[in-house]
Amino acid sequence: MKRLSIIIALTLATVLAAVAQPKLLKNFDELMAALNSGYSVRVVIHYGKCTLVADNEVQDKSPDAIGGMTIDTYEYFAPKAVRGNENAFVVFSENKLIANPKGKGFVYNYAKFRVESTGKVKVTVMYLDPDTREELMSENFFTEFGADKQQQAIFFYRQ
Repeated sequence: MKRLSIIIALTLATVLAAVAQPKLLKNFDELMAALNSGYSVRVVIHYGKCTLVADNEVQDKSPDAIGGMTIDTYEYFAPKAVRGNENAFVVFSENKLIANPKGKGFVYNYAKFRVESTGKVKVTVMYLDPDTREELMSENFFTEFGADKQQQAIFFYRQ
């Protein structure tokens, strides 16, 4: 009987561990289904694989950095819900006070994501002065969601 209880407990633990694993979302429809069903969704972005635009110029190289966050609040817009926008899209953002990696003190690190139903992704990253809210730095990163996994820079996980 003891042996049967141990086997059942191990089987249950294995099943629960498998179910608890994050699920990689493959496209915009899966992302929206997860968000609209109330699942927790995490985003991980590899900035070094993105196209970087800073000071209105395409840069030769993006920084070799990786970021991640949980999508807490989002807004979805259906096709043509916004004038001039043919495709559906979802937007979400995060703002955190961090130690300034480019100098002394602290900055607000603001990141805004826009993911289109076509798979196009734009990430705007800004550093803002915590006292004046003055923009100290702004960069735009571009990539695609659902692209070739070797080249893909952004990943969404349902938890």
